[in-house]
Amino acid sequence: MAKKGRGGRKVRVHFRPNRQVRRRSDEWTRQYRAEANGVEDTHLSEAVRAKGELSRKRTIILGEADGPPVDESLWQRGTVTAVHGLICYVDDQQGRTWECTVRRVLRTLLIESRSPVIVGDIVRFSDYSKAAAGERVGVIEHVEPRKTQLTRRDRRGRAHAMVANADQLLIVASVAQPLLKPHLIDRYLVAAHKGDLRPIICFNKIDLAGERDGIDPDELLIYTQTVSTPDELDPEDQAERIAITVGGVLNELRSIGYTCLCTSAVSGQGLDELRDALRDHVTVIAGQSGVGKSSLINAVEPGLNLKVAEVSRETEKGKHTTTHARLLRLSLGGHVVDTPGIRAFDLWNVVPGELEALFVEFVPHIRDCRFHDCLHVHEEGCAVRAAVAAGRISLRRYLSYLKMLEETAPQSESYS
Repeated sequence: MAKKGRGGRKVRVHFRPNRQVRRRSDEWTRQYRAEANGVEDTHLSEAVRAKGELSRKRTIILGEADGPPVDESLWQRGTVTAVHGLICYVDDQQGRTWECTVRRVLRTLLIESRSPVIVGDIVRFSDYSKAAAGERVGVIEHVEPRKTQLTRRDRRGRAHAMVANADQLLIVASVAQPLLKPHLIDRYLVAAHKGDLRPIICFNKIDLAGERDGIDPDELLIYTQTVSTPDELDPEDQAERIAITVGGVLNELRSIGYTCLCTSAVSGQGLDELRDALRDHVTVIAGQSGVGKSSLINAVEPGLNLKVAEVSRETEKGKHTTTHARLLRLSLGGHVVDTPGIRAFDLWNVVPGELEALFVEFVPHIRDCRFHDCLHVHEEGCAVRAAVAAGRISLRRYLSYLKMLEETAPQSESYS
């Protein structure tokens, strides 16, 4: 008598990314000897090897026991404000905070993500307070589609979605302690455009610039860069030494349409403009460790009392005072998401062909390139390279583009 199969609805889901690549066998000698002894029986055996898109998925069966124990009409709607391990803190529509877990079958269906639920997600959850002596606990049953998100690539090569459903990204960069990193700002700008977020650049700790070198902050030297320009940019192919200053980076970003603020939590400079930029928006605040993100939030909303720490004067590296992203309500209207500081920001899911459109100053020139698939590296008749040579596009920004283009090429091969 045939065994009765398990009833339920079959659903195809992806394996985790680290299970999609077949591991190369290192037992070639043993296999050769085994095959040599059985060569006459080859026609009696058949090897089946996973191949194609179907091998990257598996089937799960959703039975009634896997589904929610209550009717969907009883689900409550809320916003995820923090995630700590398996616990998601969710604020409902009355402003009450619930401690929720994620239903196992939902985690399986969303297995492609590093985390199926992130800060800013709009979720539907079941009320389990009766089973927990009246404490507000629940189970997340559904995650609504994200309108926007900020995503980066983690060290394992997976997508790390940091925040969902914000409408703007405040990129905080300090002019000193630690020094400004223009290329990191460019990376955040690309990620903002990729995730449909409006970027704002905040040049923080502006009060330290004059104290450091006793000169005008705009003239503060960040670094010098020696480049050997390509033939089309320099007919004589001579090395050029570029001086990168705070004022130069600020002016070039403003000239291509970005909103740039100069702030100081110590002197109060620029805080009124910052409040106006945050009012009635959901803003992700991001930047490297030690640039003063938490200090700025404390200055705008003193009652939050976020933890801050000093930057090492020897290494000019900050300490990680914020360890988890948190959605915080502002009394002036709107919310901010305080994110942990990072020292590197790798782009995710950006292919070489679309990178050009994420550099806003390139867009007016792209249509004038001779070839429709021009990558603006060494192609003849490239209008973008001509604009760089004519000074209409910043050479620093163009070199930043080339660096990101080189890094996104291996990613595009992994997506194919």
